[in-house]
Amino acid sequence: MATSSQSCGVCDLRHITKPSIVWCTECDEGLCTECQEHHGLSKASRRHKVIPIIEYQKLPPDVLKITQYCSKHDEKFQIYCKKHECPCCSKCIVESHSECHDIVNLDDVIHNVKTSNALCEIEETLVEVAENLQKVRQHIQDNRSNLKDKRMEIEKEIKKTRIMINHHLDKLQEDFLKQLFEVEEKDNSKICQLVSSLEIKEKEIAEYQRNVSNIKQHATDLQLFLSMKQIEKDVNSKDKFLHSLVANEGQLSLSFKINASIKNIMSDIKSFGEVHIEAKPFDIVLIEKKAQQAQMMIQSRSIENLKLMLHETINTQGEYIYGCCMLLDGRMAFIFYFEQTVNVFSDKGLQDFEVKLPVFPCDIVYISEDNTLAVTSGASECITIIDVERKQIKKTISLDSSSYGIALKDNRLIYYVGNKGIRMINLNDESTSDIVRDKMLTGGSIATFKDKLYHTNSGKNTVTCYNLQGQLQWKFQNEGVLQKPQGIDVDNDGNVYVVGRIHSTL
Repeated sequence: MATSSQSCGVCDLRHITKPSIVWCTECDEGLCTECQEHHGLSKASRRHKVIPIIEYQKLPPDVLKITQYCSKHDEKFQIYCKKHECPCCSKCIVESHSECHDIVNLDDVIHNVKTSNALCEIEETLVEVAENLQKVRQHIQDNRSNLKDKRMEIEKEIKKTRIMINHHLDKLQEDFLKQLFEVEEKDNSKICQLVSSLEIKEKEIAEYQRNVSNIKQHATDLQLFLSMKQIEKDVNSKDKFLHSLVANEGQLSLSFKINASIKNIMSDIKSFGEVHIEAKPFDIVLIEKKAQQAQMMIQSRSIENLKLMLHETINTQGEYIYGCCMLLDGRMAFIFYFEQTVNVFSDKGLQDFEVKLPVFPCDIVYISEDNTLAVTSGASECITIIDVERKQIKKTISLDSSSYGIALKDNRLIYYVGNKGIRMINLNDESTSDIVRDKMLTGGSIATFKDKLYHTNSGKNTVTCYNLQGQLQWKFQNEGVLQKPQGIDVDNDGNVYVVGRIHSTL
């Protein structure tokens, strides 16, 4: 990167300060209006790409630090070392990468990088992480709201418990005071009876005292003697009554002993309860569309290092097999063109069942959602749906065009139409829509991966990639490598595999 993106790099060399209006990504410097004109006319730089300086300055600082020239040798990067994952100039190769074998041309590495699967992966990963961040943030906010709701719920429970305790203590107090009053009334009644008995005894003693005085003055000695004996006997009985009363009845008094649990309530109960915060893992499922795919990318190997091994040979006992597909349980379905049949074989190569078709089948795809097979029929203008469990035709979807290669995407069938392009049919309502409107030769195959679809054109020797809106992403055509392409598939890393009738190439 130039030392200053604000001023024109060419004018700086002439000791002239002029503001730059564009940035040349090839020269890695800013240009003023005059220098931009010369730059665009010069044979060496007329094909250079320039962008407005305002747009260039919007790039992140880390990106602005990236230059096309080697900081050590001041030469332009031309080579890329896959082993060290770094761009190199010619001197870097000699000095530091002479023993590296994975050396490729830098232009080949960065070619179509803006439309590459790697960039799509990064963009999708960023969307995924952003969605996960939003999901976690929302969950945390909900957690905060839940904490507040729980706190209010606990407050209500505490107040409710406090009211229940107060009511219970009030009831205990009321019952105890009632019991206290009853005890007092019972003792009062007993005391009143004793007082009444003592009053009677007092009156009797007073009467004896008056009688003794009168007898002493007026009675004879015999009368006095005999009266004294009787009075003595009566007084002794009264005295015994008093001694018995004092000894057995005694003085009544009330006492109170508080319940130990209530007495110790202040010391034993030191808190109303306990509050616990339990930390648990988030009860959310993060989007991980790329987890398995990323793992596969890390474990992927170059095609040159792959070793193919024959796993099983299946004798289909048929000719002109135009298409096949795998079922979830490992079985395989093949279409026999001239026999007009679909044959399903076990993973051991044994025939499971056969379904006779009223048309000549061209291609087949498995629909796991309802365990069916969809079969195209060429010029017969229909798609046949076969029920795998019942081993019979489930229904026939009529079309207004032919159908050849077929693929499945989100419960929608994407099929290849020779004279009209590529169409899509929704299996829910059987509505059709055009994806690619272009006359193509009959035959060829269709494959899908994420938001991309791929098809082969054996007449033009091409493999073409579109997005689901029908916009062309890229086209491969190299007859020295691939001729008459037919079958096509895409792995989890986004690598496209094509088989040609003349050259079979991965």
